[in-house]
Amino acid sequence: MRKSLSPLIGAAPVIAVLIAMSVPSAWAMGSGNPYVDHQVGVSYTVYQPTFTAGLKLHSVGSAIVDASCKTEQPLLVRYAGGKREFTIAEGNPMCSDIGNGQTVATIKLGTATGTVQAYCPQPVTKSCTLASVGRYGGHVDITAPALKGLRATRIWVETLAGHAISGQQLVRVATGMKPVTS
Repeated sequence: MRKSLSPLIGAAPVIAVLIAMSVPSAWAMGSGNPYVDHQVGVSYTVYQPTFTAGLKLHSVGSAIVDASCKTEQPLLVRYAGGKREFTIAEGNPMCSDIGNGQTVATIKLGTATGTVQAYCPQPVTKSCTLASVGRYGGHVDITAPALKGLRATRIWVETLAGHAISGQQLVRVATGMKPVTS
């Protein structure tokens, strides 16, 4: 008389879930905070936004690194909701370029000064202002101060036309960035 293994095979996913749930949380990988998790692997200071314009963290990844660039892995996160979104890229150095626009404002993050650019159509005009970011997109570029024992961080906060947050929101995201501590 042969016994069928199919009831055990069907129960395998349930058994795997029960085993995984019984593993102590200290054994789990990561903190659940992608910024803190990224800080563990790099020597530059990782910053996290305190304001996200009501948008939710949509994806976390790494920026594509040019093979000729000797750098630690940069962080790339995307916040989205409805038709609006923005990205934050962090690293030191950044081995790629961000869009070029017209400088429409300067900002402060701690002791660092950064620029806000709007991606207004060319030719550049006096009508290109911080308010233009909401229509055409734009970015903030700032090199944020380092925490003790770490290096400074280049931060780009960018929003693109068709999905842009306002210029004021873009500035608020950038000026609200805080270094993470693990």
